[in-house]
Formats: sequence, C-alpha cells, structure tokens
Amino acid sequence: MLRQEAVLDIGIENLEKIHGKCKEYEKEMPTEIKLHYNVKQNSLKGNYRYDLVYSNDEELLPDDIFDFWFEEVKNGNY
Repeated sequence: MLRQEAVLDIGIENLEKIHGKCKEYEKEMPTEIKLHYNVKQNSLKGNYRYDLVYSNDEELLPDDIFDFWFEEVKNGNY
C-alpha cells in the first residue's frame, strides 16, 4: 500500500506542476490525462485531452467513469 500512496502523491505533485506551467505560459490545462505503463516493454505513453469529457454529464458518477476507463484498458483501447 505504501508504494501506491507514493505513486498517488507523486502524481498529485506532478499535476500541480503541470497546472503551474500552464498558468505561467497562459495555456489551457488538460481536462484529461491518461498514462499507460507497459511493464514488459518498460514504456510509458500519455494521452491528453482538452475538451470536456465527463463534466457536462450530471448523471455520471466517479465510479461510472472508473468503469469506462477500466473497460477501455481491459479491451486494449488506450
């Protein structure tokens, strides 16, 4: 559990830094950042989006969004 918490802490710190750079250079902050780490290939890929993905939907709960993401990864659509 300690490693998972460390990863979350680092992720939050990095998001704060990204936000700071976006403000510094007067750029939009991405609305969605997805990272995929491939253990076998030791590679990391990132996808960024700037459009509103889920914010406009009052029906979706955080669990629903997680389920969408989980299915996407399970099906290899990342």
